[in-house]
Amino acid sequence: RANISYQITDEVMAYAGYARAEKSGGINMSGLPVNNVNQTVLATAVVRPEKNETWEAGFKTRLFGGALTFNANAYHIRVRDFQANVVDNAATIALRSYLANIPRVTVKGLEFDSLLRFGSHFVVRGAGSYAKGVYASYPSGPCPIELNPTAQCNLTGKGLPGLPKWSGSLGGEYVLPLPVTGVDGEAFLRADGFARSRVFGDATDSAFTIIRGYTLVNASIGYRTPTWEVALFARNLFDQNFLQNVTVQAGNSGLILGTPSDPRMFGITLRVNH
Repeated sequence: RANISYQITDEVMAYAGYARAEKSGGINMSGLPVNNVNQTVLATAVVRPEKNETWEAGFKTRLFGGALTFNANAYHIRVRDFQANVVDNAATIALRSYLANIPRVTVKGLEFDSLLRFGSHFVVRGAGSYAKGVYASYPSGPCPIELNPTAQCNLTGKGLPGLPKWSGSLGGEYVLPLPVTGVDGEAFLRADGFARSRVFGDATDSAFTIIRGYTLVNASIGYRTPTWEVALFARNLFDQNFLQNVTVQAGNSGLILGTPSDPRMFGITLRVNH
């Protein structure tokens, strides 16, 4: 890893970095795929080492006497022989999932985070990101379930599963000093929202595994002192329905499993500091 930074002013710093890393390979002991005559494909027994390179550049700022913090960066990641669990969708006798190498994967994007203080009582936080992750080279990947019984498909250029192109968060907290019986304390009101665009829930980018984008809002109101805190909270305040993940079962059985979201929840917490 190599990093360099430059303090442009007392409030602005720019930086850049480069890193290389490697994950060791290994041996698949079971669950290997079979060919069309039901013989084990021995070439999949060895998992090659994974190697990646990362470039990053950005800046960090503290403006207006620290009232505003704004940081942003851009990055590019290239991974060769990416190690991932692959399901043998051509299997007809048994469901097989095994560790395999994807020849090349790339991810590039932009990120930012910020914090703005209005006096000593109100704080607003925000963050966002854009990411584009693709199989840069994957000529012999598993096929989407809608194309089975095709044994292999060229997934080069397809998007990576579980990676939203856009995501962001926005939240804030208002604090009101409110001593009780001579003890310092404060009432607070906090709310946070998180949103993301759609993602593929399966490595094959099947049209049946798209998880639509969604927005979640959490909030809480309470009172705290240096020694204790009590708060009423709400999670998934607007009772948003979404899928957390989607899994396609092998063997072209047509079975697709999904984990639903948690429903709206209210509760109370009590914390004590010793």
